Amino acid sequence: MQGRVSYFGLGPCAKRGPWITPNEEAKLGYFRCMSRLDCRPQSQGLSLLLALTMVLNAFGCQPTSHEQASVADARQPDLTMARDISCSELNALILGRPNLLIIDVRTHQEWEQGHIPGAGLIDFLEDDFDSKASALPTDRPIVLYCAAGGRSSDAMEQMKTAGFRELYNLRGGYYGWEDAGEVISQAPPIPLPQRGQ
Repeated sequence: MQGRVSYFGLGPCAKRGPWITPNEEAKLGYFRCMSRLDCRPQSQGLSLLLALTMVLNAFGCQPTSHEQASVADARQPDLTMARDISCSELNALILGRPNLLIIDVRTHQEWEQGHIPGAGLIDFLEDDFDSKASALPTDRPIVLYCAAGGRSSDAMEQMKTAGFRELYNLRGGYYGWEDAGEVISQAPPIPLPQRGQ
C-alpha cells in the first residue's frame, strides 16, 4: 500500500498525496483523512462564526422589559377561529358540539327549497344582516352556509371582524351538502339565541 497515491475523498480532503489512504473495511470510494489539520481550515472559520453568534445571542441581545412585554403579547394565541369545513367535518361538529349554531345565510326563497336540519336563517343580502348577526352570542361555535360558499365566506369574515370567536364556513355550501347525500330538511328555521342567553 506504500507509495500508492489517491485522488479520493470530498472537500478539502480530496487531495493528491500519500496521507489519504483507503479504509480497508469500508466500501470503495470511502476514505478518511489521515491529518485532521488538512480538513479543517474552512470549518474553523464557520465554527468561530457560529460560536460568536451564540455568544451575542446569549448575552448581547437581552430585550428590555418593554420589549419582553410586547413579545409576550405577540405569543398570545389568536382566540378567533374562522375557517372552511367539509360536510364530514360539519357532521362531526353536530355530533360533538351541542351548543353549535348553524346559520343559513341564503334568501328566504332559497331556504324554502330545503336546508340543513337544525339551521337558523339570516339573509346575508338583507340590510339587517349586521344587526341580526351582532345579536348572536360571540362565544358559541357558528357554522355559516349559503348556496355554494361565497356569501357565507363573506359573512364569516364580517362576523370575525365583529368579534365572533369560532366561525366555520361550509365548503360547497348547501349544494355540496345536497350532493354529498346528506339529510335535507323542510322544517321552519330554528329561533336563534341572543347574546346573554
